[in-house]
Amino acid sequence: MKINHKVIKREFLSYIKNERGYSDHTISSYSIDISIFLKFCSEIFSDDLIDFNSINSKTIRKFLATEIDRGYSNNNGVKSFSTKTLKRRLATVKSFFNYLYSFEKINDNPALHVKTPKIEKKLPNFISEDLIEELMNTPVETPITSKIDGIRDKAILELFYATGLRLNELLSLNICDVDGHEAMVKVMGKGGKERIVPIGDNALNCINKYLEEIGKSLNVNFNDPIFINKKGKRLPKRTLQERIRKYLYRVMGNGSVHTLRHTFATHLMDRGADILTIKELLGHSSLSSTQLYTSINPETIKNSYNKSHPRG
Repeated sequence: MKINHKVIKREFLSYIKNERGYSDHTISSYSIDISIFLKFCSEIFSDDLIDFNSINSKTIRKFLATEIDRGYSNNNGVKSFSTKTLKRRLATVKSFFNYLYSFEKINDNPALHVKTPKIEKKLPNFISEDLIEELMNTPVETPITSKIDGIRDKAILELFYATGLRLNELLSLNICDVDGHEAMVKVMGKGGKERIVPIGDNALNCINKYLEEIGKSLNVNFNDPIFINKKGKRLPKRTLQERIRKYLYRVMGNGSVHTLRHTFATHLMDRGADILTIKELLGHSSLSSTQLYTSINPETIKNSYNKSHPRG
C-alpha cells in the first residue's frame, strides 16, 4: 500500500508529540531528519506516494551513504556531517519505522537490521574551580546591558552551577518550581520526566535578590517565569546562549551553556560524589551518559578506589 509521505510525516510527528511525549526540541530535530529521508524516498519512487513495504535495510544504508556524501555548506565551503548527526538521522528513521510497524502500516521493520554508527566520545569542557568566583561576579561587575540584567544573569549562572540543569530546563522554570524553604528545585526533564534537585544557598540568594529587583518574590508570583527579558516575557533561548557564551569567553576564552552542566558534574565527581547520585541530579536516563565524567580526572577515581577497596 502506497502512502502520501506528507500525510505520514504529519501523523508520525503527532504521535511522538502526543503519545511519546517528546520535547519540542526533539520533535523539531526529528521533523528535519524525517523530511530529508522522505524526500530521498520520494525521489526513488518519483512520486509523493511511497510504498514503505518496498523499502529495505539497503535503502536505509544508501540514504546514510548519500548523507555522508552530501554534507552541508558554510562559509568555509562544504563540510561532512558529523557522526553524531548521522546517528541522529538514523535514530529518527528507526523511530519512524517502529511507528509504521507498530500501527501495521508495514509488514516488516527494515531499520532493525541497520547498525547505529559509533560516536567517538570527547571529554567535556569544564571550568576550573579557581575561576568560578570570577565567572559568577562577571555579570554584575561588567554587565553586558543593564544592572538588572546583570543581577539576573548572575542568578542564572549560579543556578546552572548549583543544579547542572539543561538550558531548556532552566528557561522553563516558574517561580513555583523553587522551594525556598527546602532549597530544592522541581525540574521537568527530557520526556516529561520530573526530578527534584537541591539548589544551594548561593543560587537561592541570587534568585531572591533578582526577584526583589523586578518586584517579585518566591512567596507571591507563583506561576510567573523566573527569568524574563525587558518585555516581561520568558527569556529567549538564543539570548541566554549568547550571553553565557560572552561571560565564559571573558573568563576562560571559550565555552557554552553546556560547559556549566559539565562543570557541575565534574566538580561533584572531584569531591567524591558517587556516579549514581550524579546520574539522578543530571536527569540522565542511562548510566553510560554519566560515565563520561569519570574520564575527566583519573586521580579522583584512583583515590576513591584506594579509599574504598579492601585491598586498595
